[in-house]
Amino acid sequence: MFRMDDKSSAKELFRSDFLTITAQPDGDYLLADWSGVLDATKARMGCTTVLEILKTNPHSKILNNNTRVTGHYPGAIDWVGTVWFPMMSSLGVKWFAWVYSPEFYTQLGTDEVIRLSSQVKICTFYDIEDAKQWLATYSVKNALK
Repeated sequence: MFRMDDKSSAKELFRSDFLTITAQPDGDYLLADWSGVLDATKARMGCTTVLEILKTNPHSKILNNNTRVTGHYPGAIDWVGTVWFPMMSSLGVKWFAWVYSPEFYTQLGTDEVIRLSSQVKICTFYDIEDAKQWLATYSVKNALK
């Protein structure tokens, strides 16, 4: 089951009915925790919020948690893959850990976004702890090597 990191170390930056974004200082990443059915409007709104937060809270790593997403967002897949990911890259995001929703069709949508994306290293997971471990293996220092 998903567990938020220790509240004393996490800094909540945004909260809505479908997305909570927190800065995770111990892991040096942003956690985007999505929930519910995400239609194209909610997906774009949430993704745009992530971009705005990255402008004032730069991070090179994002953990995108979809474990509580119950439906996919047709209509936003192309935009997320071809616009959002390049914009995140331009704001310094290098690593993106994407934890799948348990819903099969959302997993297919995630895979399509990844197929369309470039510039950011994306890895998918079924478990949030595995995603955290993957992000922990990367740092800006080893990206320059």
